[in-house]
Order: sequence, then structure tokens, then C-alpha cells
Amino acid sequence: MIDNTAAYQTVGWILDHSDNGFFSLIASEAMQRRVVGFYKNSNVAVYDYLSRQEEYTFQALEDWIASQPDKDAYFLLNFQRALSDEEVLQRLNFSRDMLWKLNKNIIFCVTKGADDFLNGKAYDFYSYMKLVVVFQDELAAMREVLPVEDVMEQSQGGDESPEPVIEIYGQWPEEKQLAYAVSLSNQAELLTRKCRYADARRLLEAVLNIRTAVLGGEHPDTARTYDRIAGVYRAQGWYDKALEYYERALDAGERALGGGHPNTGTTYNNIASVYRAQGRYAKALEYYRNALAIKEKLLGYEHPSIGVIYDNIAGVYKDQWEYGKALEYYEKALGIKERTLGVEAPSTGTTYNNIAGVYMAQGANAKALEYYEKALEITEKVAGSEHPNTGTAYNNIAGVYEAQGEYEKALEYYQKALAIRERVLGFEHPRTGTTYNNIAGLYKTWGEYAKALEYYKKALAIDEKMLGLEHPRTGTTYNNIASVYRRQRMYAKALKYYERALAIKETVLGYKHPSIGAIYNNIAGVYKDQGEYAKALEYYQRALAINEKALGPEHPGTGATYNNIAGVYEAQGEHAKALEYYKKAAAISGRTLGANHPDTAITNSNIAGLYMSLGEYAKAIDYYEDALAVFQAKLGSKHPNTVYVRNQIEQLKNKEQNSP
Repeated sequence: MIDNTAAYQTVGWILDHSDNGFFSLIASEAMQRRVVGFYKNSNVAVYDYLSRQEEYTFQALEDWIASQPDKDAYFLLNFQRALSDEEVLQRLNFSRDMLWKLNKNIIFCVTKGADDFLNGKAYDFYSYMKLVVVFQDELAAMREVLPVEDVMEQSQGGDESPEPVIEIYGQWPEEKQLAYAVSLSNQAELLTRKCRYADARRLLEAVLNIRTAVLGGEHPDTARTYDRIAGVYRAQGWYDKALEYYERALDAGERALGGGHPNTGTTYNNIASVYRAQGRYAKALEYYRNALAIKEKLLGYEHPSIGVIYDNIAGVYKDQWEYGKALEYYEKALGIKERTLGVEAPSTGTTYNNIAGVYMAQGANAKALEYYEKALEITEKVAGSEHPNTGTAYNNIAGVYEAQGEYEKALEYYQKALAIRERVLGFEHPRTGTTYNNIAGLYKTWGEYAKALEYYKKALAIDEKMLGLEHPRTGTTYNNIASVYRRQRMYAKALKYYERALAIKETVLGYKHPSIGAIYNNIAGVYKDQGEYAKALEYYQRALAINEKALGPEHPGTGATYNNIAGVYEAQGEHAKALEYYKKAAAISGRTLGANHPDTAITNSNIAGLYMSLGEYAKAIDYYEDALAVFQAKLGSKHPNTVYVRNQIEQLKNKEQNSP
């Protein structure tokens, strides 16, 4: 099974962002029909040479396009059928400039052999191709289920093919250099999908050199190349370098196309995504809104691209735990996508998935499950039960079951996700590593620490090989391994892995990112477990300073750190200080997440425990009963938190009855 997600996204990009140009879509005849059918609800037109049974002529194509001039793109389906002999190819070469002057997005759908034929025999025409999009034959893969060893060879990850060779092109004619740049760009796209980032960047730098020399630094293709290089750096987690190249893309694009061009809006969107990854949320929102203003002016308020930007803005609010605003923007995105793409479009499923994530973060697991299952239904229907996106849907559903304490059900869904990802993407793909990480977390919760470490170390091996030693996700996996050693009371090892995680995150994200605060919190927890309360408070205070500045004094993450500081004071017997910090945490959680959120209930449970240790049983019961009501409603009667609090209440009531 092959993942064509990137190819579909590229075609979507052409429809949403390109004003004009020639594009080659390489696929089998059956896959051509499947791909074009996927976009049937978009503003496109289709000219099928198979059904028309005719050779290519410019006049027929010009008349057809003129009859429907307002389409976003024109698919020439089965174009290989129009190429009967060399005379047709000469006609195609001759009409190249006339086709170009139509100023339309024309997508030539051809088989692989026909594309090679065009590249070799119709070079004048082919040199004008802006982009080549390759679709693997999903249909053949569905008909024949390959054994695991064969699928591994087709994997998007763990590619062992030789380093790509860049030819010496400096003396070639300019048109040949530009055609070669297109070929290198397509190779770079494949290498990026295989996580071979250094090789991809090397090819793209050659593309940049060609386009800068031939087209100049202010040409749209040059700007697009800066954007592509930035995207590779972003995938690696090298955010400062990504910003550097995105800013170059923005500058070149604005000079070439103007500040109001769709490509400029796309670059604003990409820059925003880097700021979001860095935790610079105000800057992210600023750039997303710049992108939104451009796209709304050019495309109107009901275009799918507007829905995508609403999705992105919602994601920033979700990262800041502003769930009301996140849902507001996700609902806007969903409305646009349902109206313009339909309720079964993959992009609509993405927004269902995003909405589910907000509900899950709010502790509304039943609602989260409802939306994740809607996303799964769309993915299975559109892409099939073996598609990587189906694996993602299973992974997300597993997360809900885990949050509810239904661990066996969670493991079942994680293993479904893992099976798909291993078969389709391979054993070394980062998404496979994500599922290893999730399964490891489940085993950690169960207390099966050896199994947890086994899976975390599988994930770490993938992260280090495919993403590099300094990728944020590699740091996250080190952090996760440390948490297992902490549970095992192997504190020296835990600190060693936390320090590695901290070094990676500080290098990539800087010293003020919320992720740094999270690791300080974790290091503090190790010192607390060892009774080194002064050291624990030192690290908790560092975490608090970062959270207050990066997230704000009213953020739930800040509240969580207050809760942790309270735990240290309680362990030291400073009950008044502990109660002060617990109540600060509870107030923040209540205001931001609501009284019925599980995190609020956890803090109330901690306050109850403090009153219990002070012998104030009535107060303890009140707080425990508040917590129990939330746990029961949000997590279910079998969740460990629910069981624990229920037992504490029974114990306290027995003490009250037996007290004199």
C-alpha cells in the first residue's frame, strides 16, 4: 500500500495557490480517474482523451477552455492517448507558447511511460512544466496485499538508496537547466517524504542556484524554491533556518508577484506555522491573519483555503488552551469545508479530527470519540482501510480510550494503527515511531516498565535516524524514557535522560519555550521524589517563570506548576503554603478549563488529601466528592482516578464513624 497524501496535497496546492502553469500528473489510467474524481466537487474541468478518442490539437483545447473560462484548473485526462506519433509531438512543441498564453492551470495527466516520452521527445514543451506530481497505484496495491517484506521495500522511511548525484549543468542551455531544476525539485520532494532531509536540501540548493542564475532572485520559481528549502528545515525542527528561508521566499515573492498574491499568503501561513512550533503564539496569529486577509480578498470567504487557515488559527488557540476560541475557528473551518468540498472530503475529516482534539483536551471524551469516529469514517471511505490516515484515526481513538482508563481498548486501537503504519510506511517512518511512543506510554501507565522502555527505545532509534539528534521529537522521546526511569526510582538515569531532552529542546526551541518549562517541571519532580526539596523548588520556580512569561499567569500550564510547588510544600510539612498554592492552581484551572475538567478535579483531589492529612475529614470529603463527580462523568467509573478517590471517600467516612 502506498501513501499518496503528499501528491493529493500538491494537487490541492495547485488548485488553491497557482494562477497559471503547466503541471504533469503521472499515474496509471485507473489512478488518473480516481484522482480526478476526487476533485469533482472543486472548480475544475476535465477533458478526457480516452472517451474523445482524438489526437492533441491546440485549437480543440483552446475552444474547450474558452467555453468555461473561470475554472481553477483544467485536467487533461489520459493525455497519453493524444500522443499518437511524432507529428503530434511537434504540434505540441510548436503550440507551447500559445498554450502558455492561455494563462490557465493545465494539468496533463499521463502514464509514467508517456511522461518519459514527453520529456525526451517534446523537450520544448516539457521544459515549461512547473511541477511534476507522481501518484502511485493505490488500486493495484488494494487488489494485491503484499507481504510485509515487500512493503518494507516500498516504505517512505528508512530508505537506503544511494546519495543522489547532481550533474554538472553550468554549460547547459538555460532551458535545459530549468528542466533539470524541475527534475531535481521532484527528487527532493520524494527524499523529503523519506525523511532524507540533508539530501533533499542539497538538491534544492542546486535548484535554487539554477533558478537564481537563469531567472533571477525575484522570480516566482526562485521564491518557491526558498519556500521549499524552508519547509525541509521546518520538518527537521531547525526553526531559525526555516524562518530565514521563508523570509527570503516572502521577500522574493512580494517583489515578483506583489503583496496581495496567493503565493504571498501561502508564505505568511508557512511562517506562522514556524512561530507556532516555537511557541511564539502572538507572532503566529499575526502571520496567519495576514495570510487570511490576502486569501479572503482574492478567493472570497467560502474558499477551502480559508477553511485551512481557520484550522491553523484554531490550532494556535488550542496550543494556548483557549478552547472556546479554538472551537469557534474549527467550526468556521468545518462549515466552509462541508459547503465547498462536501462532508466526505479528506480535508473535512481533518477538521473533525481537530475538533475532537479540543474536546479531548477539555476532558469531554465522549464528544471527542464522536468526532474522531466521524473522521475515521471519512478516511476509510475515501482512502481505504489500509491508508496511513486511517492509521492516524485509529491512533487518535486509542488516545481517547487511554484517557478514559480503557487501556485494553486503547491498546487494541494503537496496535491497529501500528499494523497499518508498519505495513504501509515501514518500520522506520516517524509516524510508526509515534505509535511506538504511544504504546510505550500505555505500558508505562500499566506499570509494565520493561515493555514501556522497549517501545520508547524503538521510537528513539527511529527519531535519531530519521529526524536527527537535535529534532524536538527526539528530545520528547528522551523525556518519555526519563519518565519511566523516574517511575522505577532509577533517579540518576531519569535525570540523565531529562538533561538530554533539555539540551535538545534548548538548542532547537530556545530557553523560553513552554517545552523547556515542562522539562524543568519533570526534573523538579525527580528531586522531589528523592526528598531534595530545595532543588525541586528551584526547578519548579524556573518552570513557573517560563510558563508565566510564555503562556501567561492564567494559563492551565502555569496552574499545573502551582500545583506541583504545592506538593513540595506539603511534603515539607508547610501545609499553609501548600494550601495557598493548591488553591491558586484550582482557581486558574476552574477559570480556564472549568469546574468539570479532570485537571481541576485532580487539584481538588490534592487539596482533599492535604485536609485528610491534617485530620479535617469533613473538608477532605467535600473536595474528594467534587473530584469524584468530575472523574465519574468525564473518565468513567473504572478509571484509576475515579477508583482512587472513591476509595479515599470510603476510608474517610469510616474514620469519621469510628472517631470518638
